[in-house]
Amino acid sequence: MPFRLNAIWKSGSLDPGTGPVHVSMNDYLIHRLRDVPRVAREGLRLRSRWRRTEGALGLWFASFKFGRRQVSVSIWRAPEDLRRFVRSPEPLRIMTGFRDAGALYTNAWTAERFDPELIWQQALDRLTGRVEGVAHH
Repeated sequence: MPFRLNAIWKSGSLDPGTGPVHVSMNDYLIHRLRDVPRVAREGLRLRSRWRRTEGALGLWFASFKFGRRQVSVSIWRAPEDLRRFVRSPEPLRIMTGFRDAGALYTNAWTAERFDPELIWQQALDRLTGRVEGVAHH
């Protein structure tokens, strides 16, 4: 792997069941080093509330390039759960507040089942460009 990635996992409060799950990856490149602490702080604040997030099954937060690249990989019971979360006040406030602080690349896919090891490998494949057609920096 061409970079060092430190990831922290947080479980959701739901039983994931046996069927397919929805995965969303946000890859955020922060323009200025001075913005890294406040971006990380907001990410950790969302993570601390994760178990109360409706439809959330699991979440990784990762960073590399001296913290300037922040990545989240979230696992949801269904795409509707992610949409409801993204439209809620806290994520909207964060997205508005950091609109000009960096560049956001998103990617979503369906995993055949809740398998964190498999899903993390799928995320790494996208981050390192091993999946064709996925933008990466």
